[in-house]
Formats: sequence, C-alpha cells, structure tokens
Amino acid sequence: LGYRRELALKDYVKSTISDKDIEKYYDDKVFGDITASHILITVESNSTMTDDEKREAEDKAAATINEIYEKLENGSDFHDLAKEYSEDSSNASNGGRLGTFSQGEMESEFEKAAMKLEVGKYNTKAVKTSYGYHIIYKEQQNDKPKLSEVKQSIIDKLVKESLNSDTKLQYKALIELRKEYGIKINDED
Repeated sequence: LGYRRELALKDYVKSTISDKDIEKYYDDKVFGDITASHILITVESNSTMTDDEKREAEDKAAATINEIYEKLENGSDFHDLAKEYSEDSSNASNGGRLGTFSQGEMESEFEKAAMKLEVGKYNTKAVKTSYGYHIIYKEQQNDKPKLSEVKQSIIDKLVKESLNSDTKLQYKALIELRKEYGIKINDED
C-alpha cells in the first residue's frame, strides 16, 4: 500500500508541474558536461579547537590561496600548481584533473562556479565546499542537452524537490486524490 501511495503522490505532484517550471529549471540548472581541474586547499580544524585556533587555520588556508593566485597571475601553469599545492590526494599528482562531470555530480557551489567560468579560465575567488576551498580551471564544456532529452529527468527532480521542500504537500495531495476519486472517510471519533 505504501508503494502505491508513493506512486500516486508522485503522479499528483507531476500534474502540478507546468511547462514554465520545466523551462525555468532547464534554463537555470541544466548544463553541458564540464571538464575541469581544481586545486583544493583544506582548512585543518576540528571541534576541539578554540575559535582562535579555527581562525588561525582559516588564515593559513587563505594565505596559501593568495599565494597560488599570485603565482597564477604571474603566469605559472595551473596544473603544475595543482601538483604542488592541491590537497586532493585523488588527483593532485595529475595536475588536479577531475575529468568530466554532469549536473548533480559535484557539490552545488562547485557546479555553479564551474558553470560561470569561461573555457580556459579559472575562478578568481576560491569556492568553499564541505571539502575546503577550490580554485577551479574549466578545461572544456559540452553543448547543453536539448530540453526534449532531459525533460523527464527534470520533472523527476522537480517532483523530488517539491516533496522534500513542502512537508504538507503529501497531505494536500492525498486530500486532492480522495476528492478526485470520490473517496469519503467517515470517522465520527
């Protein structure tokens, strides 16, 4: 019964999504796959540190980031700097190359920053994520997929977002579905 109810809820929410909602999501959040590299600088802090120690760790990370930007501005190669400075052990040795990623594969802050960059450019202000601070270099970007190719996945994401963001939506949907199918619940107690 729970599975069928879940499907009915999703179908109801789908019926409330307009073409305008789909187009807005497509315009704002869908992008062609991006190939990028990054330099990750972490902030070495933990819950046992004092506020001063945490601030000192942030300052140390900021100083390293400033040093990297200075070298980039003076013509140093991004990938060489990634090898030297990046604290991402999974890709520092190959110049910070992340490969190609699609929407939803990176943290949203990282994705937004990468989307805004021109190919062949790096962000001029480090982006903070749960991993630390990133200096991102955009290697390449594929063309954005056609709306017709991603429409169903957009609808699915909008349904999920709606159900997660509005806790009363499930109740509203059940009330509407009961009305639609003529179901009346008589419970005097």
